[in-house]
Amino acid sequence: MKIITIGGGEISELETLDLDSFICSQTGKRNPKALFIPTASGDADGYCKTFQHVYGDRLGCDVDFLLATGSGFSHQQAVQKILDCDLIYVGGGNTQKMLSIWRDFRIADALRQAGENGTVLSGLSAGAICWYEAGLSDSDRFTAEPGSRWSLKRVDALGFLPAVFCPHLDKEQRHAPLLELVRTSGERAIACDNGAAIYWQDGVAQVLTSLPNAFAYIYTEQSGEVSVERFGSGQQLPL
Repeated sequence: MKIITIGGGEISELETLDLDSFICSQTGKRNPKALFIPTASGDADGYCKTFQHVYGDRLGCDVDFLLATGSGFSHQQAVQKILDCDLIYVGGGNTQKMLSIWRDFRIADALRQAGENGTVLSGLSAGAICWYEAGLSDSDRFTAEPGSRWSLKRVDALGFLPAVFCPHLDKEQRHAPLLELVRTSGERAIACDNGAAIYWQDGVAQVLTSLPNAFAYIYTEQSGEVSVERFGSGQQLPL
């Protein structure tokens, strides 16, 4: 499988354009069929228009959308769209709600089949977490009452990739919660700054970046202590 998981960045401001271009290039096609899955954002119309502008108008993809939050959408339609594209890009938002909707449509097997068939799998933030065993997610932020406190939490994901994934490390003060998660659970975690991504191919993980001073990190627990290693563009992660 080829999977590109992006830690964050504003696609509308072209902060991830180098990564988006790389995703397209990995299909090996001049005008790849790109399927955008914006479930985590509630299928936000503006997000869809932005994706069409970047991947369609700018990068030359034939763009389609899997809009799973509306009425009249079926499992069969979802599977057909997933298996009929060259790349899949999952957008950011509420990770927990997205994965719940995907379970309702029973599309995890289709996503895995697409990846095994050569479709490039990718996404940003929630759309990056989804491919891993789990993620450090801000899903509770979307349902919290205004002014009330909420916390980052571990959310189980699809399990196509090993480890817990943490996006937005440099922008959303996620270092301390991630340290605590790794220390208490013993799980290994991978984190990315905005503008950093992990490119997975056949079990090998390499760092890609589209912004200066963007890095990826590995958090590892041993005897109650957590070590953090930092990796720059082009480096492989020792996983």
